[in-house]
Amino acid sequence: MKRIVWLVMALAVVVSACSGGSLVATVDGVKISAGDVEKLIAADLATAPADLYAQLIQTLIIHEVVSNAAEAEFGISITPEEIDEQVVALTAQIEVSGGTLEEAAAQQGLSLDAVPLIVEEDLTEQAIGEALSESQADPSEEEVLAAYNSSLQSLTEVCASHILVPTEEEAQAALDRIEGGEPFEDVAAELGTDGTAEVGGDLGCAPASNYVAEFAIATIEAELQVPTGPVQSQFGFHVILVRERTETAFEDVRGDIVAGLRDQQRTTLLSDWMLAVIGGADVTVEEEYGTWELEPFPTVVPPAL
Repeated sequence: MKRIVWLVMALAVVVSACSGGSLVATVDGVKISAGDVEKLIAADLATAPADLYAQLIQTLIIHEVVSNAAEAEFGISITPEEIDEQVVALTAQIEVSGGTLEEAAAQQGLSLDAVPLIVEEDLTEQAIGEALSESQADPSEEEVLAAYNSSLQSLTEVCASHILVPTEEEAQAALDRIEGGEPFEDVAAELGTDGTAEVGGDLGCAPASNYVAEFAIATIEAELQVPTGPVQSQFGFHVILVRERTETAFEDVRGDIVAGLRDQQRTTLLSDWMLAVIGGADVTVEEEYGTWELEPFPTVVPPAL
């Protein structure tokens, strides 16, 4: 359903549905009529919101350009059987939650006729992305390792306590007392200014990424069972004690990281390709329905009030 959701923006301005035969847009010489647009709109809408109408014109424009370019460049042509298979799967998925495909589409202002079009566009884009990425080299070991390091906070669980105070001087004084032999929990209970003071500063165990960046980095770099600080964050100054730390080994997640980098690469290649082919198309939108604009990305802008 992500494409159905993507199609609909905030619906505010309402315009009357136009006669079926009037020209709405032209794409590389191919005409799009009001009827082409209106058959995609839910039957219970007596009038079509301007944003929805413009978005559906945009969808038909992009579908025409991308489908033709995909077949011409890659030989990609989605079959009716492939579309039907996806629609059946989507229908079953929605029915599990107690709804129907028609109801789900209607909630977005769309008719059932819109669903195969959206499914076809999804399948086409997936096939294009795969075709574009086939000739691309796998991520290098340096790239994979860099991605691992950048994800280390989310891959590291820390069991920590802290003492939060307003100033660096107060944090240093707290640290001095602990290093002088006072129990961390007692100092936290006396000086801590947040809710953890009641439990001796105990934050429990959580991924380091749950914390603000400065605190997260400190919990990863700190020596276990050795208080460290002062560490400044947006909340004040911390004295931190990391009791336990569990890191996910690089080899355990290497495959997932490689797959993620490939997905990112595929998404970038597809986005660049689509912007190029759509931007190069000869598109005209009739003024009463909106304007075709390429920046910041190709879109049909609804007519102003």
